[in-house]
Parts: sequence; structure tokens; C-alpha cells
Amino acid sequence: MKYRRRGLANVKWVRWAWVGLTVALLLTLAMVVYAAPRHTSSTPDPSLSVAFSHKTHADKGIDCLYCHSNASRGEVASIPSVEKCMGCHQVVTPADPQSRAEVEKIRNAWANGEPLRWPRMVDQPDFVYFSHGPHIRAGVQCEDCHGDVGSVDMPDQDFHMTMGFCLDCHQQQDPAKVDKLMDCATCHK
Repeated sequence: MKYRRRGLANVKWVRWAWVGLTVALLLTLAMVVYAAPRHTSSTPDPSLSVAFSHKTHADKGIDCLYCHSNASRGEVASIPSVEKCMGCHQVVTPADPQSRAEVEKIRNAWANGEPLRWPRMVDQPDFVYFSHGPHIRAGVQCEDCHGDVGSVDMPDQDFHMTMGFCLDCHQQQDPAKVDKLMDCATCHK
């Protein structure tokens, strides 16, 4: 009888071990899926969005921070509002018919009190804390992370800002700051 009880106990233990292992694997899979960078490739309805050319604006000497003004003081770079665009396009009308049609979309949105629709370019996982402000104050240029956006009309949405990408840069900083920059809590809140 004693042997039989021990055998049943072993069977129960093995059964619970398999249940625990299965749960652990499912949780790991869920965390991997959740943690994967969410780079969206969808763009809004073209009739609601503006075909914006970073190249055209950069060629005119407009700095990234003029349109993405929140980057120097906030967590996100922000996208330009209709008001920001109209600051120039109340008086600036492109000669090119296609560009002029896009500016008309901005003017119509302004007249109708509607926001502009911009495609999302970067979407960090929720557990990543990133703020543009400290990077800009440290002298990191927009191009260091985003590439030469000023040489293209619309940047490619398929670029990867991974943890390794950030850590490679953090390791190259002032040795006095590397320990803090490599601390997990710096980027994961």
C-alpha cells in the first residue's frame, strides 16, 4: 500500500510539473510576442493624410525640431499640428501641382478645424521608457537614431530600434555615465 501511494504522489508531481512547464512556456511566448517592437506599416486613408516630403523641407533648411518641437522637452517627438503647418503655408504655396494639392489638404483641414492624419512611424513597447529630451540635451542628433530622414520624402517605416541598437550607443558614451546608461531601470520603467 505504501508503494502505491508513493507512486500516485510521483504521478501527481509529474503531472503538476508538466502543467507548470506548459504555463511557463505560454507565459514566455506571450511576453516575447508582447515585447516585440510594434512597427506599424499601415498608413491612414490617403484622402485624409498629407503626402509630406521630409526632403523638401530639409532642403529648405527647416530643422527637425521646428516641426517635431516636443522632442526637446518631452518623451515623444510629436507630429506637427495643422497650426504648425499653417504657420508657413498660409503664405507659402508650392509651384509643383502635386505639392500644391497636398498643401490644399492642409488648408482645408485648417478651415474645417480637422487634425492632420499622419502614419505612425515608431511604436515602442509599453515597457520601454524613452524620452527624446535627454538625448537631444546630450547632443544626440536626430540622424544618429532615425537615419538621414532629410534625404527622403517619407522615411521607411521598417527600421528597427532594438535594445541592442540603444545599448551599443550607450556603451560608447562618457565612461562616467555608462553604468547608469546600462542600468536596466534607465530604459525599462
